[in-house]
Formats: sequence, structure tokens, C-alpha cells
Amino acid sequence: MKKSLIALSLAALPVAAFADVTLYGQIKAGVEVSKVKVGSGDDAARSKTATEIADFGSRIGFKGHEHLGNNLNAIWKVEQKTSVAGSDAGWGNREAYIGLEGNFGTFRAGKIATQLDDMGTIDPWEYNNNALGLGVFTRTGEKVVSARYDTPVFGGFSANVQYTPRDNANPDDKYTHEEASRDAYYAGLNYENSGFFAQYGAKIQKNGYTNQRGEGRNGQVHRVEGGYDANNLFAGLGYQYTKGFDTENSYRARIANAFDAYEAEQEDGNLANDDTSNPIKTHELAATVAYRFGNVTPRLSYAHGFKAKTTGGEKLNSTQYNQVVVGADYDFSKRTTAMVSAGWLKAGRGDNKIQNTAGLVGLRHKF
Repeated sequence: MKKSLIALSLAALPVAAFADVTLYGQIKAGVEVSKVKVGSGDDAARSKTATEIADFGSRIGFKGHEHLGNNLNAIWKVEQKTSVAGSDAGWGNREAYIGLEGNFGTFRAGKIATQLDDMGTIDPWEYNNNALGLGVFTRTGEKVVSARYDTPVFGGFSANVQYTPRDNANPDDKYTHEEASRDAYYAGLNYENSGFFAQYGAKIQKNGYTNQRGEGRNGQVHRVEGGYDANNLFAGLGYQYTKGFDTENSYRARIANAFDAYEAEQEDGNLANDDTSNPIKTHELAATVAYRFGNVTPRLSYAHGFKAKTTGGEKLNSTQYNQVVVGADYDFSKRTTAMVSAGWLKAGRGDNKIQNTAGLVGLRHKF
């Protein structure tokens, strides 16, 4: 009875009340098989082969706008994860913001993707294990509580700036300010014309890490991507530099897909480096090519991470990595796609070697 009354009440509301609201989302999951090996020879730690139903980032969202006159619109979005392999608690745990857009550009405030998160064309894969996509290379993409301004497009060029205040970056220090400020600044520049594209994204985090003298230093991320995306062909190349964004532990954990045996190696102090918790500097390259044949799109990605260094400039042995991902999509329709892929991700040599191999078969539906 109550459900019927609610339905009648909603039906009685004017149609215009819902005209500016859009429900959208993606459901994507599949069977993922993976195995991780740490070290070499008889002493190597080998995981069992893991076979699981994995979610690849399913989500549901609501967005809308209202015309305010004089080419001005109020805009909003609330988007959340909806994993089919487990619970993702809470609303707005992806993007959630409110803002204004007009001839001046777009201003938003809330939890918003950074330029580094928007630069996803070079990593078109669906995956849970980083061996099956460029998850190590694109790890710097974030959605952060912030204010962001995007310019209009002028001659194919557009830009954006974004800021996270110190009390959003470090809410535990709110009001007391006993710790050094960790507010963050982001910027982006984009160009697109006749299928060719180029993007630059940056992040500067105040006091992002502490040097050997205990002094706070700004963490940095800089990424450049460019390529061609038209006439059924995609070809993209990217370069990324980070300083103070990762520690050696977190960097290796992404490569090993957080394999428990690797974490045990860290706890036992068996890794070759003296202090694996130090912040590091990284240089990485990545490339992807794909071509669409009717309903089928085969693609290939390659990524290489050069030997990492401490922020003081000392090279860290066995931190370079190589990765290959190969696979294809088959489009049943504009909304539903089947996916198959295999990946190989290897870092280091000898006792510090990490090798992560995986494969998947999955399905994606957009609505």
C-alpha cells in the first residue's frame, strides 16, 4: 500500500521536475585469474593461482543541470561505486560536486577528478589486477575534495586548475594546525584537433614528503600524453615523472598487486634496500595501440618504469619494471561489450624480483 502511494505521488509531480536529471552508470565484471612470484630460485615466494569474480569499477550516478538564464547553468553530480563483487558503502564515493557553467567556463566544488585522473585514454583496459592494465602508470589519478575551474575550449585548447585546502587534505589537523600544511595544487592543459590529442597534468603537494634532514618538501607529479584517436585507430604515448608520491614499499605493492608474501618479505627485512619506506622518484613510459575491425577491437599496451631513485638521488636496485597487456573487445551493441585480456608485469631481478601474470574474461554494460 505504501509503495503504491509513493508511486502515485511521484507520477503526480510535474514532468519538468525530472527533466534535468540523468541516471547513468556502468556494470562491469568478469573472471580474473592471476599468480604472483616474488624472488627467484628455490627461495622464491609463489602465490597460488587465484581465480575470482572481480569487479572492474562498476558505478551508478545521477547528474543534472538547471538553466539560470544569460547562458548560465547550475550543474551537479553524485556518483558512487557499486561493486558486483562486494559492497561499496556510502554515496558520492567517486565524484560528487555542485557548480556553475557558462561562457566563462566551469567552476565546481566537491569531490572531483583531477586532470591526472581524466587522462585515461592511454589506459582503456578493464581490470582489477594491475598486470591487466596500466594501473601502475595511472596510479597518480585521483578524485579529491577540491575546487576546480575549467576554461572554455579555444581553438582546440583548454586548461584547468584545482585546489585542495589544507583542512581537506589533512582533516585530522583541522583547527589545531599542529602539522605542516599539506594543501595540494593541480593543473591541466589539453589540445584536440582532427583526431590528434595532447594532454599535460600536474600535481604539487605541499610537504608531501620529508627529506633525510626531517624537512618537509613538496611532492610532485607530471604526466604528458599524446596521440591519435580517429578512423578506427588509436595510438597513444605517455611519460610520467613523480617525486615524493610513492615510497618504495607502495610502488612495489602496486606491481605485486599487494601479494601477502611480498608484504611478509618487507616485514622480515629481506629486501635488499636498507630503508624501503623512503619516498622515491620515478620515470615511466607507456604506449597503447588499438584498431577497430567491425565489432572487434584488438589492442596492445606496453609500459616501462626506469630504475627508481631516492629523493636524494640514489638509485634503487631492482625497481625498474616492464609490462605487456594484450586483449580485445567485442561489441554486442553500443552498450554491451565482452572483453578478454592477458597481462605480464615484471620488476627487478634476483631476490627482489616481482612477477605478476594474469588473464580475464569479462562483460561491460553501460546505461
